Amino acid sequence: MNYAASVSDYFKSPKWMMNTLLGGVCVFIPVIGAIVIKGWLISGFWGRDDERPETFPDFDFNKFGKYLERGLWPFLVSLVSSLVMTMPACVIIVPLTMIFTLLGSQDHGSVGGCAAAFLFVVLMVFYLLLFVGMMVVLTPLTVRASLIQDFAQSFNFAFLKRFVALTWKETVIASLFLFAASLLLGTIGLILLCIGVYFATVPIYFCWIHLHKQLYRLYLSRGGEAVPISPKLHDIAPASPA
Repeated sequence: MNYAASVSDYFKSPKWMMNTLLGGVCVFIPVIGAIVIKGWLISGFWGRDDERPETFPDFDFNKFGKYLERGLWPFLVSLVSSLVMTMPACVIIVPLTMIFTLLGSQDHGSVGGCAAAFLFVVLMVFYLLLFVGMMVVLTPLTVRASLIQDFAQSFNFAFLKRFVALTWKETVIASLFLFAASLLLGTIGLILLCIGVYFATVPIYFCWIHLHKQLYRLYLSRGGEAVPISPKLHDIAPASPA
């Protein structure tokens, strides 16, 4: 795993600044903008043979519809899976949050203050574990959805189980790295210009999908079964046999 490359490769494109500007404009489009950006990145990572970051395809508004189509399935798979996983977690989160709010809003002395502080730490640890756990499950589902470009076929329990078993440690590290990289890039965006945080979303998504591809290759190198790549990811259809 090359974690640093997931960030640095973005800036190797000769037009990375223009790609950031165009992609950043899409971020202002609610929901659809994020799907389009991911569709563009999925095209660049999974839909071409040349894998050099210097030749990563530039963002093209003329392919807006294609990007939207390619990013839709991973988005829907992640959305549905996240809802399914967070609903049981709410059974724990909601009562703890209510108790923490109650303790924090009233003067209970030093004992109450310690209890509130302890509860806050418990909540933060729980949120972190929930985030990591979700990423471990969402990563293989999103990778499969990106490759296969289909909603129903993305939910393959055998693939999910195998992927998690072979790469869970690296997925945890990659998730924590993504979290740290997001904070760093987002902070830089805020420092340069308040709305720069929106444009920082583009390299953050690049980092995310870059790590996904690395994890998928690691999964294959450890004996995982390959996922068929949909022809929808290629702008030029493969030549038909003579």
